[in-house]
Amino acid sequence: MRDLKRFMSFVGKEFNHILRDSRTLMVLLVMPVVMIILFGFALSTEIKDIKVAVYDPSRDAATARIVSQLEASDYFTVTAMLQDDGDILHAFMDNRADIALVFGEEFNYSLVHEGVGHLQVIVDGTNTNVGSMAVFYINRLLSDYRQELLTEMPRGVRIETSSRMLYNPQMKSAFNFVPGVMGMILMLVCAMMTSVSIVREKERGTMEVLLVSPVKPFSVILSKAIPYFVISAFVLGIIIFLSVFLLKVPISGSLVWVVLLSLLFIMVSLSIGILISTLVSKQEVAILISGMVLMLPTILLSGMLFPIEGMPKAIQYCTYLIPARWYIDASRVMMIQGLGIKYCLGSVAVLSGFLVVIVGMSLLKFKDRL
Repeated sequence: MRDLKRFMSFVGKEFNHILRDSRTLMVLLVMPVVMIILFGFALSTEIKDIKVAVYDPSRDAATARIVSQLEASDYFTVTAMLQDDGDILHAFMDNRADIALVFGEEFNYSLVHEGVGHLQVIVDGTNTNVGSMAVFYINRLLSDYRQELLTEMPRGVRIETSSRMLYNPQMKSAFNFVPGVMGMILMLVCAMMTSVSIVREKERGTMEVLLVSPVKPFSVILSKAIPYFVISAFVLGIIIFLSVFLLKVPISGSLVWVVLLSLLFIMVSLSIGILISTLVSKQEVAILISGMVLMLPTILLSGMLFPIEGMPKAIQYCTYLIPARWYIDASRVMMIQGLGIKYCLGSVAVLSGFLVVIVGMSLLKFKDRL
């Protein structure tokens, strides 16, 4: 009986220790709730609001009916009615279209008199998930439309579709995943290295030596970040080398702009690591925050694995706060689509804003510790 009481006292002590440790409770209780909500509600392979550009030279009753069904569908949003076939490529370049529908000449006449209509589906292949699902949804919508026509025209009719994949004609998944993996690796490696390094000096007491030196706080932070910036740049070179020569992912755009964009993202990631180090005082906590708190949003909410278009609107707005989302979008535009930096200025501006805000918060917090 005495041994049982002694054992239960140890159990009670452990319960008290866990209940008093807010970080442990966070991992045990909050993380499972967040993950089940994300995977069960927010994250889905189903894609909605796919941007559609339509080139309709015939402009007849049949094409108008198909376009109206597209607009009524939850899966599609008609964003542009093109006046010329030369506008198709510009719609993709301006991010106004994920797919483009090109109707054949005299579409309705061909259906009624020849029993066949021709439709070309042009798909942005930079995101293979969106592209393949968009073609599937289009074919299903056309199948439903064909069934409606059979009730009106007993003679058999069919709609022949041909698909064309821009930028990624072979639909290689590596074209989609490599920019995402680059963002994930750079974010986790840079943030984790920097945060753990600075927190380690706090634990060992060497940080106090730096704090009492005549060096300004900004110089201290800069001296800690520069070596990891150089290492991260070397890691970036390895990633690009393996992507091009091993995975055969082309860099269709300017390599210089891809590197400069990546260096900007590295600076953002390093600044996040510095901010984390100003908020915690233990290496374990720094690793937990850098690994778990950054990893899950980067993987799940950046568009790397799950299309942002398929997420609820509230979650889509949350993705704006994920730096990796902007880096991955811009990387795909330059690497896969081969477009210039002018098509990525929005992402560059957002990443620059992240850098300024996070560095400013780090400096303020660092001065408070002084």
